[in-house]
Amino acid sequence: MDFWQEIFIALRRNKLRTFLTGLAISWGIFILIVLLAAGNGLMTAVTDEFSSRSTNTYTLYGGFTSKPYKGHNENRWIHFTDKDIRLLENNFPHVEQVSPRINTSGNAIYNDRLNPISLNGVRPVFAKTNGVEMIMGRFIDELDEKNNEKVVVIDQTTQEQLFDFEEDPIGKLIFVNNIAYKVIGVWEGNPNSGGGEAYMPFSTLKKITNQNDYFMLNFTTYDLDTKEANEAFETYLRTQLANLHEFDPTDESSIYISSTMLNYLETNKILNTLQVFIWIIGIAMLISGIVGVSNIMRITVKERTNEIGIRKAIGAKSRSILASIVVESMIITTLFGYIGMWLGMVVADLSGNIISKAQEGNMVTINIVPSIDISIVLMATALLIVCGVLAGFFPARNAVKIKPIEAMNYR
Repeated sequence: MDFWQEIFIALRRNKLRTFLTGLAISWGIFILIVLLAAGNGLMTAVTDEFSSRSTNTYTLYGGFTSKPYKGHNENRWIHFTDKDIRLLENNFPHVEQVSPRINTSGNAIYNDRLNPISLNGVRPVFAKTNGVEMIMGRFIDELDEKNNEKVVVIDQTTQEQLFDFEEDPIGKLIFVNNIAYKVIGVWEGNPNSGGGEAYMPFSTLKKITNQNDYFMLNFTTYDLDTKEANEAFETYLRTQLANLHEFDPTDESSIYISSTMLNYLETNKILNTLQVFIWIIGIAMLISGIVGVSNIMRITVKERTNEIGIRKAIGAKSRSILASIVVESMIITTLFGYIGMWLGMVVADLSGNIISKAQEGNMVTINIVPSIDISIVLMATALLIVCGVLAGFFPARNAVKIKPIEAMNYR
């Protein structure tokens, strides 16, 4: 009892100093937890975004030439045709499935209701390569494509505009440009697009509209897992397309090439750098708290040197004196470290709830929800406690080594 009484008397005697020391510790662990939670939320958001779509996808967009080449003038429009599809499908290295994209627009009509809509002709692989999230029904399949079926996958906005709340749209017929299409599925869509967006078999829309020029091509790849491999493939792809369309291979405005794998690798690189930066800031905050504890304990021991000399002179053991100072340091570090940890977890949890509710109300579209790895939090707190103990141990050890007569006369 005397041992613990002595410790709490020392803490009460220096309330302000104890509070300021603890504040530095709490602030350090609090900032570390909040930063790590935000970093984890960002990493999770990016991972979820890429997991919803294939990371081995290339998308080609036609452009305009900026250089004259082989008798062709500049500003020539480069568009895709069946020749491009055959080029990619006939043993082109690393290419798997190809999906061209054409579109037309009109008004979707069901009974007496109407909604503007964009019809996109695609192949079944498009859902995977572009992260089409289905709400009900199914996406178009190979049989729909092969048989030129007049089926359509509408978005949620079109469903809400054309059908009653409890009405099942699957199997219903809607009319677009006086042609009937059977609804086979509903996808999530973009609520901010201002209109409906639907998908149907590429072969069907091509036959209906007689379109032979395509503004976009999607295809999946394999065995392209590194930045270097993708860059080499992109160079080869651009060269082959340049030969087919007769434009300068160095003219990047002729064809625009986007790779989800390259985007994924670059994003991961940025996020990993951000994580390192977060850890550096967090550790710096912890170190500042540890330095604060060390300085305070050094001052405390210095002020109590006379007391230590008197206690040793009346028979107190060095081990007992050392233990009281170390435990005092440990109490400050543990108590305020726990407070900082608890506050950090509460703030991270509240932030996650606020963002989740905002997403449910479509107030935000980015899916960054802070999350905490509890094992890292506990390890950081434990490390802080250990460092706090050491911060009190070394100055106390030096003080108890002083002879009683010297300690009693210490000024």
